[in-house]
Amino acid sequence: KIYPVLVNLSFFVLFSWSIFHPPTVIEQLARLTQPNLPEAGVEYTRKVTKIWALFFILNAGAACITGIWTSDEVWMIYNGLVAYILMGLLFSIEYAVRLVVRRKYA
Repeated sequence: KIYPVLVNLSFFVLFSWSIFHPPTVIEQLARLTQPNLPEAGVEYTRKVTKIWALFFILNAGAACITGIWTSDEVWMIYNGLVAYILMGLLFSIEYAVRLVVRRKYA
C-alpha cells in the first residue's frame, strides 16, 4: 500500500526541485515540441509545474490516508481508479487552458 504514496512523493520532489532549479519539468517537456519557448511560455510552464506538484503531494496524502485508515476495497478504488481519473482530469483541463493561452500569445 505504500507504493502509490512513494510514487506520488517522488513526483512531488522532482517537480518541486525543478521549480527551484529551472528549467522546470513541464518546461523541458514543452521544449521538446517548441524549442524556442517564449518567456510567457516559460512562466506558464512554471505555473503548471506548481499545480502538478500540488496535485502529487495531495494525491500522496490521499493514498496514505486510504492505505492506513480505510478498507482494502476503498484503497483499491482510490489508488486504482479515482487517482487516475483525477490525473486525467487535471491533464485535460491543463491542455484546454494551454490551447487558450497559445491562441492568446500566437
